[in-house]
Amino acid sequence: MRRRILFAILGITGVAIVLFGAPLAIVLGRLVNEDATLRLERHAILAARSVPADFAASADPVEFPENADGVTFALYDGGGRLVVGDGPRSADEVTFRALSDQVADSEAAGVRIVAVPVAADEQVVGAIRAEQSTASSVARYRRFLLSLAALALIVLIIGAAIGYVVAGRLARPVRRLRDAAVQLGNGDFAIDATHSDIPELDEAEQALVTTARRLEELVSRERMFSADVSHQLRTPLAGLRAGIETEMAFPRPDSTEVLREALVDLDRLERTVSELLTIARTPVTDDSRASLGNVLNDIKLRWTDPFTDAGRHLVVSPVRRDQEVRGTDAMLRHALDVLVDNGLEHGSGELRIEHTMDVDTVTVTVTDEGPGFAADPFASTDRSGGSGPAPLESLGLPLAKRLVESMSGRLVIRNIGPHPQIDVVLHRADVSRR
Repeated sequence: MRRRILFAILGITGVAIVLFGAPLAIVLGRLVNEDATLRLERHAILAARSVPADFAASADPVEFPENADGVTFALYDGGGRLVVGDGPRSADEVTFRALSDQVADSEAAGVRIVAVPVAADEQVVGAIRAEQSTASSVARYRRFLLSLAALALIVLIIGAAIGYVVAGRLARPVRRLRDAAVQLGNGDFAIDATHSDIPELDEAEQALVTTARRLEELVSRERMFSADVSHQLRTPLAGLRAGIETEMAFPRPDSTEVLREALVDLDRLERTVSELLTIARTPVTDDSRASLGNVLNDIKLRWTDPFTDAGRHLVVSPVRRDQEVRGTDAMLRHALDVLVDNGLEHGSGELRIEHTMDVDTVTVTVTDEGPGFAADPFASTDRSGGSGPAPLESLGLPLAKRLVESMSGRLVIRNIGPHPQIDVVLHRADVSRR
């Protein structure tokens, strides 16, 4: 690209030089010829002044003024006969025009000729014919042309230097834009916008940066969706498998009962996948609202039976159904599902879900009577699977934390020891209306 821009600028400079230089050369040629003619005419006039009025009848020789320009003179009488000097014996066309009281000039065969009248008592009595070689004027014109050519070369060099700088200035942001597009195509979304003071390129680069961020967010959401689906489907699939295996080991009289239960579980799985996909592809906005009452009621209905089967109790404190928080029902439900599932799998005793409200926030607290965490789960890096609590990934807390933070909330572990306490702090949706 830089080469094309440079050649384009050089081409424009060359055309400008030709368009300006060709007429200038023609004008200079005419000026040189006119100046040489005027100089020769001045010599002829000076020579005419030195001719006496009675030169035709006088016996005294006529003397022409000396010059260093190589000019030769010839004096003709009124009849066009050569009296003295170097010239044709009879007057030529230019000399006859001078005898008719005109200043005439012509150029032919490498010589320049000027003829001026010689007057006495307001009468033309003769003519002076001056002749000079055009070699000096041609040499002078050539010097002018060489000066023009040198000036054109200087302009071309300056144009090349300016073109090189401009081409580099234009090519650098374009190359950065190309490299950013290649980087984006390779899956690297860390593209930074730079300013080149070229509005169109800056706008294109900013648009590419915006696209990269959106793609990064979309890909991140899709990746999180895969991880979330893996975690959220683990428990329902395990329950579905256990139910089918139990039915196979201890069949009931009504064989369709297990199929109806399986359909219910499959409907739940389908809803879970659909909700997780919506979460992955739909960002939370300030206008998004989740019904805390509906979500906690769904949690109670879904998890009461699993806790009863495990010989444990689930207690969910009542909340008004019109109590709304910022976020979505799906996000809040899945975040609490993770915490309840972790309490069922790794805790013991009664699990309680309570809430408290202040001016701006609602805090949902999940506690159980288990031994708690050996260390802060969010600081744990143990992946060896040794003794102690399950690793962070198996607990699913990153998913819950990410979902809560997507709703501009906070997930805080208040107590990591016995009787662990996890708080989900959410913003009240009705604050902006007050």
